[in-house]
Amino acid sequence: MPWLATRKAIVRPDAGRQFVDDVLGELAAHRFGPLAWVRFFGRSLVRSAGQIRIRPAAAIEVTALHLLAGAGGSRRWALASWWLCITHLGLLGERSSLGWPNRLTLLRALLPALRPDSRWTSLVALATDLADGRIARQGSESAFGAFADPIADGAFWCWLALRWESNRWLRWAPITLFAVSAAGISAAYFGRGRAIDYPRPIAVRYASAAAQILLTLRTLRSAGS
Repeated sequence: MPWLATRKAIVRPDAGRQFVDDVLGELAAHRFGPLAWVRFFGRSLVRSAGQIRIRPAAAIEVTALHLLAGAGGSRRWALASWWLCITHLGLLGERSSLGWPNRLTLLRALLPALRPDSRWTSLVALATDLADGRIARQGSESAFGAFADPIADGAFWCWLALRWESNRWLRWAPITLFAVSAAGISAAYFGRGRAIDYPRPIAVRYASAAAQILLTLRTLRSAGS
């Protein structure tokens, strides 16, 4: 059955994967002590700065998008999103710019900052999610997008549920699922001391899409009541 299948593992740039393995392995070898964390963050920041120098066009795109979002809405939301993006440009691999799939993904992530009082952002989120996937599958896939897409989904739908959903269970369901998934993957990375290829079941994607549509319908229906 198609829904029992899993999507292929995210293909990371070799140099990036080797770096992650090195810093996580070093952190684990020093038993996660304070000095080990200082070195971990220091090495990570140095590498991120190097990737910015290699990809100035992508760095400018990321910064411009987030400046626009911050100017029109929540600066804290835009700043958090910018930091996650600017420190992971190495996931673009050989690409020097973001590309349209990643631009659409970032637009979705920034909707809460751009239009915090609009219920109609849910439709924009669904449209960008559909569009960025289709465009990426035509030859524009990147590890950056593969990681950014679920984070953008989780951030947006958690915000939407907290902002507009009246049912307590539906409000906390996306937040709980996102938090548990992120915590589980992070724990596996740090626990094993290396990058891992975690499972990506198709069934989870279908369930996520169904939940997003349900939240959208409830949000728009409450707007008309």
